[in-house]
Amino acid sequence: MYCSLDKIDLAAQVDGREVALQTDHRTTAEIEAEPELSALYAMTRVLNAREHLTEAGHPDPTDAVRYVVSAEPPAVLIEALRAVGATLEHGPQRGRLGELSQVAIGELADRSFRALAKRAARRVGTRDLAIALRMLEDQTLAEPPLRTDEEVYWQRVLELSALLGELLRAKYPGGRWAYTDRSLVPFGFQLAGGSTVMFPTNRAQRVIEDGADESLFKLLLAAEETIDHPPDAATGRLMPSLRHRGDLALDEVVWRALLDEPEAIDLPVVVCGVDGETTFGMVRKDAIDRPADEAMAAALENLADEQVEIDSLQLDELSVRVVTGSFYAAEKLLDRAFMRKLHVELADSMLVAAVPARGLLVVAPAHGDRALLGRFVSLVAMHFEESGGRAISASVMLVTEGRVAGFVQTEVRPDPETPELERPGLLRRLFGRR
Repeated sequence: MYCSLDKIDLAAQVDGREVALQTDHRTTAEIEAEPELSALYAMTRVLNAREHLTEAGHPDPTDAVRYVVSAEPPAVLIEALRAVGATLEHGPQRGRLGELSQVAIGELADRSFRALAKRAARRVGTRDLAIALRMLEDQTLAEPPLRTDEEVYWQRVLELSALLGELLRAKYPGGRWAYTDRSLVPFGFQLAGGSTVMFPTNRAQRVIEDGADESLFKLLLAAEETIDHPPDAATGRLMPSLRHRGDLALDEVVWRALLDEPEAIDLPVVVCGVDGETTFGMVRKDAIDRPADEAMAAALENLADEQVEIDSLQLDELSVRVVTGSFYAAEKLLDRAFMRKLHVELADSMLVAAVPARGLLVVAPAHGDRALLGRFVSLVAMHFEESGGRAISASVMLVTEGRVAGFVQTEVRPDPETPELERPGLLRRLFGRR
């Protein structure tokens, strides 16, 4: 599927080497009919496939992604594939189109998003981009596209992002779209000066998946806060944040691991930052006014005051507690007094816990029953997969005496018999899904 942005169509052995094949069965006319989407889709699919191969330990991912087209590839597709250094296959012909160029990627993405914003505004019936964004958001909230309908889903993500990008450009002249590896759709809007990057595609996914609690306009406020009122570690409220380590430049920010064990590499890490009205600003090591451990201790003290909501969910014999109601709900995993209360409430000295998404902590007793544990693993994995840009980690941790003490090994497989917990059901309500 030409718009499967987060999948590899086919992994194969070619000439004794593992390669990733991304296919596009559209006609030349169909590709040319939506040039902006075609360029953004193609670059995303190649870059994400290359990232997957890198994570899988492929020795040379730069020459291992091949884009297979059925029709004669038009100029816009050639330009996109050349920018990301893909190998094009068309019939019996095959050839590497160039070397990956972040500059070329950024230039094409910027041009494509600008044109897409105008096209999206025309489609909803207005020339005013702010009104167009509001109208498209309202349409999305009223009838959110399903992730399984990839063509509609990803077009909506990119259209919402494109409109917001133009509003950011108007507010901060000189800003532009650029390549980034910190987003599933690998483009961010770089504000003038280059030190601040916003991620409209992440926010657009959250608008679709989390409904009225989210808005692209909040990112405009976040940009204003970041530029006009940058976080100050000396005067701001320090708070912890759980993040996937792959999303961070760990040598630049104040952070610590949940466990010292090197095998726990997949666990989230704790980052120290400043809590703003609409933003969370990570504290940089070179800008901190105190020792890092003191800053982290202050953040954890502030976390203890954070109020959250706790709901109960029963999966057969498994009692689950779902913690929501705060941006820092997931971080309550780090609040020992809070977790000790859950030990008492769930009547178990060992708990399993997970933070699949921002604003969500899931906790249950650590039963010796592997089937029940499998249900919990399935619950966590399902929500992690659905959380888009809000996802943190699918890892399941073990908690004793209110503190993370270990993690569940991967040989514990998800249980296919887990109840569907479908939309709009109890799970979706508890998790803030719409």
